[in-house]
Amino acid sequence: MHLFTEASGGPKASFKARGNGKLQIVNIDIDSVEKDNFLKRWLQERRYGDLAVNKLNKWQPDVIISTNTPLEAQKRIMSWAGKHVIPSVFWLQDLLSIAARSIISNVSQILGNLAYNYLNKIEIDTLSKANHIVAITDDFIPFLNQWNIDPAKISIIPNWGPIEQIPVLPRINRFSGHYGLNEKFVILYSGTLGKKQDIQLIADTAANLADDNEILFVIATDTRGHNLLKQQLAEKDLPNLLRLPLQPSHLYPYLLASSDVSLVTLEASASTYCVPSKLWSAYCAQKSSIVAVDKRNFCARITKEIHAGIVVPPGSVDECFTAIKKLKNDESLRANMGINARRYAETYFPISQITDAFETILRQIVIN
Repeated sequence: MHLFTEASGGPKASFKARGNGKLQIVNIDIDSVEKDNFLKRWLQERRYGDLAVNKLNKWQPDVIISTNTPLEAQKRIMSWAGKHVIPSVFWLQDLLSIAARSIISNVSQILGNLAYNYLNKIEIDTLSKANHIVAITDDFIPFLNQWNIDPAKISIIPNWGPIEQIPVLPRINRFSGHYGLNEKFVILYSGTLGKKQDIQLIADTAANLADDNEILFVIATDTRGHNLLKQQLAEKDLPNLLRLPLQPSHLYPYLLASSDVSLVTLEASASTYCVPSKLWSAYCAQKSSIVAVDKRNFCARITKEIHAGIVVPPGSVDECFTAIKKLKNDESLRANMGINARRYAETYFPISQITDAFETILRQIVIN
């Protein structure tokens, strides 16, 4: 059984293949999550946790993998698992207490510290209760060590792109023709666009390149992301910026194929607690990338190591501008970077080997 909620927004996987009837897909129906109203969001996350536990009570699973789950909900799920002696895996995508401190401190340092102290206790408690932790990067290990989490129950399985669903497609296709992208040099940002992404960098870089009628920024995100971007643009409509909604899974490969360069951003402070996994989709699509992320972040290290794109410091409009011009003027460089990215994806992203890694962990914790 896969539990999730559409109320959280952001991209969602396609569930056309349901495992020959062996996989149940359950959307927990709650009101749309108010991400910018911290009190209401906190209450909604508690409610999601309560509803998830109700589903678990009825279904009685043999093992639980919980990921991308708000800490208030995670606390309830892990407590339920412990009470019923159900083995659990905490699939650690972000260090949420650190994320909350970073984001809220932009409004108030005092509130940021209070949020961290409250959420960090929950995060440590839920990590401690889990039978196993799958972290997506070894960058999280120093924090887990600091929090006295047993290193014997930690595995590293980096995130991946769905290479089986993202083939290498022609740059000129029906999607690019429909949106008038064929004659443009397309910089693509696709996915969640929130407060840990560097929205200001996107806005300022697009504004600085507004006079170049060959370059087009395509931003495919949800309503909240577009509203945040609009705020940074001070309500100005740029002629070189095309806003699209998040694309359905069957069109997503064509969106990627219609770009020349993929843009990935993170605020400087976000690099310690987050890995922008949208980059891996660009790897699958054989696209070069501009990675505006701290150079110590996992995605920046990999991109530089395999020469799959250009890494620039977060917030650096000038260096982002220079990287765009360099890739625009050097088609061979773009192509080679794309080939390197796709080669990495073909080596590390096949779902069978990732499944094997998870199955090994599940067998271990169920037997023990």
